[in-house]
Amino acid sequence: MKQIYFTVAMFFVAAISFAQQPIITSIVDGTCTGGTPKLIEIYANGTVDFTQFTLEKSANGGAFGTPFDLTPFGTRTNSFVYVYSGTEALLNSEFPGIVAADYQAAGTANNNGDDAVRIIESATMTVIDTYGTQVDGTGETWEYLDSYAKRVDGTGPDATFNQANWVTSTPNTLDGQCGSTTFESIIGTGSYSSTPNTNPTVTITAPGNGSSLQGGTTSVDVTWTALNLPAGGTFTVTVNGTATANATSPFAVAVSDGMAYAVTVDMLDGATVLATDATSFDVSFPCDLQLATITETCQTSTSGVDLYDVTIDYTGGGTSTYTIDTAGNGTIAGDNPSTVAAGQIMITGVTEGVDFTVTVTGDPANSACNLSRNISSPACLANVTCANPGDIILTEIMQNPNASQDNEGEYFEVYNTTSAPIDMLGYEIVDLTNSGENFTIVTSVIVPANGYAVFVANANTTLNGGITPDYVYDGTSTFLGNGLDELSIQCGGTVIDEVSWDNGATFPDGNGASMELAVSKYNATDNDLGVNWGLATSTFGAGDLGTPGAVNDFTLSNEQFTKNSFKLFPNPVSGNEINISVENGNPVDVIIYSALGQQVISQKAVTNSINVSSLNAGLYIVKISQNGNSQTRKLVVQ
Repeated sequence: MKQIYFTVAMFFVAAISFAQQPIITSIVDGTCTGGTPKLIEIYANGTVDFTQFTLEKSANGGAFGTPFDLTPFGTRTNSFVYVYSGTEALLNSEFPGIVAADYQAAGTANNNGDDAVRIIESATMTVIDTYGTQVDGTGETWEYLDSYAKRVDGTGPDATFNQANWVTSTPNTLDGQCGSTTFESIIGTGSYSSTPNTNPTVTITAPGNGSSLQGGTTSVDVTWTALNLPAGGTFTVTVNGTATANATSPFAVAVSDGMAYAVTVDMLDGATVLATDATSFDVSFPCDLQLATITETCQTSTSGVDLYDVTIDYTGGGTSTYTIDTAGNGTIAGDNPSTVAAGQIMITGVTEGVDFTVTVTGDPANSACNLSRNISSPACLANVTCANPGDIILTEIMQNPNASQDNEGEYFEVYNTTSAPIDMLGYEIVDLTNSGENFTIVTSVIVPANGYAVFVANANTTLNGGITPDYVYDGTSTFLGNGLDELSIQCGGTVIDEVSWDNGATFPDGNGASMELAVSKYNATDNDLGVNWGLATSTFGAGDLGTPGAVNDFTLSNEQFTKNSFKLFPNPVSGNEINISVENGNPVDVIIYSALGQQVISQKAVTNSINVSSLNAGLYIVKISQNGNSQTRKLVVQ
């Protein structure tokens, strides 16, 4: 009898434990900036201790990963929490009913409508609930690209995905809805009930209520799902007052530009309406005008303030009456897109240094065009003199200050390798990944012979960590990435020097300490390699480590190789091998790096040659070491 009692008690505890679990109840792929906000709604079924659970995703059918520990949600009872991706501002705008205490940002929610998600019990890796399967969801019944899916009341959790327990809206349902109506009003939040719904229901899944469809659309499919449809039940679809009996999903509606539509779907048993749902949408006028290449050209280039002109190429004109707004900058000239099908809009006589936005809008009676483009002033500079490649090099980079904010305390240092001063007026500092972070040096910066110049994100020495700059750039638009990033010094289209760092793979990855080039490696070849960089050790200003404008701390061991102590040939190489001739005849260790600093070949005790047949055509750096000393060479593979 005791054994029976024990068994019953254990069953009762297990039943309670099973009930008190998290359930995925909604998943959303938004359509605002960057395809956001993306959202996963989770319901605490009973009292749930979220510290025991982890959310994972399977991207494009890959292994489940990108785990997010749900611990921040603590313990919740019969309530909803949300994991999102995108900006908090967009989340609040599109889902205003979700309070801050109930949401957390995580990369696990950064899904593209074809990715599966699941909740696991962290300690045992037991799968609790799943949406989607471990395949690329494109074309699958559960795909939610630019759309959403909601769990059917009273179902879940499902360790194995069950499509029957979900209502998945048609892909692209949310297209064009960002900002026109909130996603929350289309999708709803916190509506799941753990109690099964036994009532007949009909739910329109597309188009979303209040949606605005793209101009040029001629037919729209109205789709719906139904629960508890009685035998012999039918549906009637009413569009703008015109009813169609015995309709089936999807139901095609012929549409026209500029028109609005009200749709009702009724579930009937004979003549009795059992359930109904409604949606409304409109079709925009098209925007035929397309803006293309934008060119900013200086009228003159002097040491004073000059004027510049802007040309904007366009096609698709002559389809509406267009208004061009330059915020009062310059004079509008060139072709008129209201009457000319393709040409150039011109804006002449804009003051140098003035950036502005030009907006082109169509007549709302026949056009949905509202096009904005940012115009950036060129630097109209006189007497730009470009040095030779390698004459100016990067020798110190503070990408992650600790004593100041990144956008105020970041800096980089350049060095003049020649015996004559160099003026960097008109040089460009280029980010090879993010073109929006480039800038042109618009004032004279004299780098003394065999001397330094320091470029800082903020001129205020109190805010920038205590640096007196030679040049101040805009730290709110140009950033030195803490992970993978690069700087390129260019003049007249020629690269003078560039350095790409790699998040600690070969380059140092400091916090509050600058990366410094070894003093024995002050040339444009050696500074390509992370092994020639180290962290600063001298304190400056407010307490960070670095030597801005002074000789670097970092040194390498005394090098016994000279530049002529070994030979590397042929270079360029077009065959399978390169030959290495060492003056002292002893073997060497060889490491070959890609132009991005990635190690591609490593071989020890080389006596005469090394096989490079695995290398693609391009530029590489060869590091040859012997007895703890090393030298580097550039290698071109053809």
